[in-house]
Amino acid sequence: MADAGGGGARTGATCPSSTCSPGHLLLGIVRPDGTVAALRQPITVDAEFAERAAAPGRRPAESRFRFAGPCVGAACRQWEDERCSLGDALAQAGRESGAADTDAPLPPCAIRPTCRWWLQGGPAACHVCTRVVHTAAPPEAGRGA
Repeated sequence: MADAGGGGARTGATCPSSTCSPGHLLLGIVRPDGTVAALRQPITVDAEFAERAAAPGRRPAESRFRFAGPCVGAACRQWEDERCSLGDALAQAGRESGAADTDAPLPPCAIRPTCRWWLQGGPAACHVCTRVVHTAAPPEAGRGA
């Protein structure tokens, strides 16, 4: 797959591992086993949801849910050599695990046409995407928060 992005502040691509911010999309829910279950339809995050998700005493929203937002390119700490280094690492992991060589259907995805990881790594990145959680939950945090 060709990389559709450039080094600018905004690339036109969507980051599949973004923050809980108004206007971003809620794509999935982190399961107890640490994998992400995709929502059938993404939900646009509003200010009220973002505020409630960040309430004191709660685990970070990004450890409980998967969000998508605009890929910010060079403004992101994952950006290296005009590419998303995380997307490249995921595609490599998919190839090494053999996931990219299967005829298994791709997991459901509401943003695939604009997804930064898909644009860079294609099916290899998609097959391991559900294993990525933006923020690890602190060890002392319970599952219910």
